[in-house]
Amino acid sequence: MKKILLLLLLSVNFAVLAQDDQPGLKSRKWYIPDHLKLHFAGNIGFLSGGPGYVSRNKTLETDLLFGFLPKKFGGDALITISAKTTYSPWKIPLKNGYYIRPFSIGAYLSYTFGPQFDTKWPSYYPAGYYWWATSFRPGAFVGGKAGRNMVIKNQVRQFEFYYELGSYDLLMISYVQNREYLKLSDIGNLSFGVKMAF
Repeated sequence: MKKILLLLLLSVNFAVLAQDDQPGLKSRKWYIPDHLKLHFAGNIGFLSGGPGYVSRNKTLETDLLFGFLPKKFGGDALITISAKTTYSPWKIPLKNGYYIRPFSIGAYLSYTFGPQFDTKWPSYYPAGYYWWATSFRPGAFVGGKAGRNMVIKNQVRQFEFYYELGSYDLLMISYVQNREYLKLSDIGNLSFGVKMAF
C-alpha cells in the first residue's frame, strides 16, 4: 500500500512539473490539480498530502489527501484517504503580495484502511446495535490562512500556511451527550498545513 501511495504522489508531482512548459494557466488541462497540500494532524493521519482544486472565484477548495499514522503514535500503522473541502469567503490583501484569509470553514470524510476497521459491522452484532462504521469518519473544522503570491518562471505561484480547529462525528456526539463531563478542548484538535498553488 505504501508503494501505491508513493507512486500516486510522484505521478501528481510529475504532472505538476510538466505544466511549466505550457505558456500559461489557460492552457492547463482540467484534470491537472490547482495545488498541492501537506497537512499535519487533524484526524486524517499524522502527516497527509495530496492534490486539490479551487473554484473559479478562489473561495472553495476540494482536496484528496493521503495520510499516514506511524505505529509509534497510533498503536498501529494506519493509512487514510480523505476527501476534504474548505470554504474561505474573505481575502484581505496586504503589502508585497502577502494576504490573509481570516476565516475558513470546511468538512471532510476520511477512510482508514486495515482489517481492524469495518465499513459495516459483522453479522454477529444485532441490527442497529452500532450505527457507525469504524472505517469512515466525517468531520468539520474552522480555521484561517496566511499566504503570499510570488512570480516564479513568469508564472504566479501561491504559497499558504493554514491552521484548522476541528473534530469528528463520534467526538461531537459524545460531547452533546456528556456536556457535564467533557469540555470542547476534550474533543477538538489543532492541525496545520501548507499549500502550494500553481
